[in-house]
Amino acid sequence: MRIIKNFVLYLFCLVFLTINFCPGSIAGTRSYNINVLLGEPHPFSELSTDPNTAEFRNKPVPKNNIHTRARIPEFQSPPQSSMRPALQGNKLAPDIVIEPRRPVIPLWETPGKKIISELRLGFLAHDHDIAPFSRSEEDGIDANFEVLFVSPSWLKNLRSPRPHLGLSVNANGDTSQAYAGLTWEWRFWRKWFFDFSLGGAIHNGKTKTTLIDRKELGCQVLFRESLDLGYIFAERHSISAFMDHISNANICEKNEGLETVGIRYGYRF
Repeated sequence: MRIIKNFVLYLFCLVFLTINFCPGSIAGTRSYNINVLLGEPHPFSELSTDPNTAEFRNKPVPKNNIHTRARIPEFQSPPQSSMRPALQGNKLAPDIVIEPRRPVIPLWETPGKKIISELRLGFLAHDHDIAPFSRSEEDGIDANFEVLFVSPSWLKNLRSPRPHLGLSVNANGDTSQAYAGLTWEWRFWRKWFFDFSLGGAIHNGKTKTTLIDRKELGCQVLFRESLDLGYIFAERHSISAFMDHISNANICEKNEGLETVGIRYGYRF
């Protein structure tokens, strides 16, 4: 390691002495006279007076050595008689007819007219003690789904009620029902509404039974009435308190009746 340090030191001293005592050896220290360079003749100037090159300078250039620019042919449109629409009479491809895209119409609408007015769904307490018109014998929760249709013009004289179809299914296997009828609606305080419906229902419950936990409904087809008190929010959505009642109005031998109460959500189209 010491030998390397001594070598580097000697090398440094040698370079230092060379720079100080031999300045002419450093590039860039020598001066040049530009006038001397300007006074010298061009290196190729002697060729113009050289008799050996005069023969080649006066000899004409052969035609084969003359290169002209390539010409780009101009586009010429075909005559009018030879032009025809694309794919017309083309045997390789069939004629293609592009029709304008038709708008997608929802299932609840017909062209130019809506069919469905509103969808409602909810959960109802089945035959609960809170029901005012019948005593509680059955139990469980009903899942309710209802479709309200746009009121047709021929119902205008009846204050334009909306026809409806609905289904209530009992989770405990007690009485379930499918129903249909007409719904009248009154608005108040801008976003509040009150609905009353009248119609009929068909059920899978008991008409006569000795079971103490089942209703004797008397008839298979019953009258049905319902009430809704609700609030509309965000223009199309609603929430309401609901109650319905089915019975046979004492037409059949037994008429215990059945009621459900609960909460429903609605979406208006």
